[in-house]
Amino acid sequence: MAQKHRHWRDLSRTEQGAIVAAATLRVALAADAWWDLSRRPAESVRGPKGAWAMAIAVNFIGPLEHRRFGRKPVVEPEPAHP
Repeated sequence: MAQKHRHWRDLSRTEQGAIVAAATLRVALAADAWWDLSRRPAESVRGPKGAWAMAIAVNFIGPLEHRRFGRKPVVEPEPAHP
C-alpha cells in the first residue's frame, strides 16, 4: 500500500524541527569538509581531490568518509635541538 505524500504543513512542530536540524547538520558537515579539502594540499589527500569533492556531496556519508579516510595524517616536523 502506497503512503500518502505529506506536506510541510502536515508535519508536527517536532517533525519540522528534526528535519531542519538534520538539514543544518548536513550542510555544516559538507561545508566543513569542502573547506578542509580546498585548503589541503593534494599530497595530503588520499586519492583525487575532485573525487572527494563529489563524495562529500553524498548525504551524511561523504563528509564523514572524507574526515575518516580521505585525509592523510599531518606529520609535524621534529623541533631542532640546539
